[in-house]
Amino acid sequence: MAVFQYVVSSITGQRVSGEKEAANKEELINYLHSQNFTVISANEKIGVNFSKLFQSDIGGLPLADKVILLKQLATMVGANIPIIQAVDILVQQTDKPGLKAKLQNVYKSIEAGTTLSDAFRREPGLMSEVHLNLMAAGEKSANLNEMLDKIAKDLEKSKNLRGKITGALIYPVIIVSVMIVVIFIMLTTMVPQVKDLYTSLGQSELPFATQLLVNVGNSLGQPLTIITLLILVVGVFSIYKYAQSTEKGRELLDGFKLKIPVFGTLIQKSEVAQFCRLSAMLIKSGIQIIDTIQIVANASENTVFRKILLNTKEEVTKGSTVAVGLAKYNKKNAFPVILIRIIATGEEAGKFDKIMEDMSEFYESEVQQVADNLTKLMEPLIMIVAGGLVAFLAIAVYLPIFQVGQFVQS
Repeated sequence: MAVFQYVVSSITGQRVSGEKEAANKEELINYLHSQNFTVISANEKIGVNFSKLFQSDIGGLPLADKVILLKQLATMVGANIPIIQAVDILVQQTDKPGLKAKLQNVYKSIEAGTTLSDAFRREPGLMSEVHLNLMAAGEKSANLNEMLDKIAKDLEKSKNLRGKITGALIYPVIIVSVMIVVIFIMLTTMVPQVKDLYTSLGQSELPFATQLLVNVGNSLGQPLTIITLLILVVGVFSIYKYAQSTEKGRELLDGFKLKIPVFGTLIQKSEVAQFCRLSAMLIKSGIQIIDTIQIVANASENTVFRKILLNTKEEVTKGSTVAVGLAKYNKKNAFPVILIRIIATGEEAGKFDKIMEDMSEFYESEVQQVADNLTKLMEPLIMIVAGGLVAFLAIAVYLPIFQVGQFVQS
């Protein structure tokens, strides 16, 4: 994702400038047009702004901070504290320079007469498009505090899920790291000693497994090998970044992610759960179905799902139902067939929002279950890989010693 600087004109003729992350310039322009802005200029931001370097929050505002921010804001709004005063309180109690600077800008925008949602929209990284639309809907329906609370709960669900996935990944990461360290130590210390012992007894040929480890150890010590590995790593990284910068490349990569054992299932269920949850929230907030699909598509981090949803939106625009659109473009079975059938039933009964809310709870429980069992599901694969490496290293190290023993006895 690149950061773009833009200048636009609103419906009232007001000139607005800002920054926003987008995959490319075309995506940014489409987004600005969807917000009823006339684009004057849009250019990718290049270089580093040193005056704001220490005010930036690397990777954006953490989910935990967003949850706290929204809960505090919802509490103050629910207590009938004026919006501008509530934001001022948040500014005063925030000790993070980057967040404080953004909230100060939000305060200035509200002071100038801007709504809370528009003020947040001008500060990239504070709120997603989905939550900004929900916030705007809450302002229109005079139910802002309840909507802020819903957004906070939605963010909290995302935070808890990410925490579970991160916690589950700690175990395999530690195992793999230990394996790499052990292999490196054996290649640089133990294997060369076995080789010296073996050759000192007049044996010129090492067993295949041992010779392979010796060759790998010798290669790792060569500058040419290190340079080659660095070039390879940089090359793979460059290819990946280039693929991420193109629509076709992102679609191929995201499609591949869905096929990865265990993780592919987790990604799929997470995307489906998010689709159901956000659709239910947006529809209940009074947002039209076409706009809902567009917003949910923009919120998706997987190109396969985003493309299906955007195509579905076009079908709905032509007069089709959501279920028909999903079924027509669900080429890679990203969306479960049973879900599409249930959506069709809900649309026929006029209970689309209720069906989506029920299905979001179902798929969120599925995601929680997969996340909870992630370590257990990965243990067999880890044990197979670790066991294979241990067996190979044992053979490579002890086979020469065994042959030396036989040689000494003879």
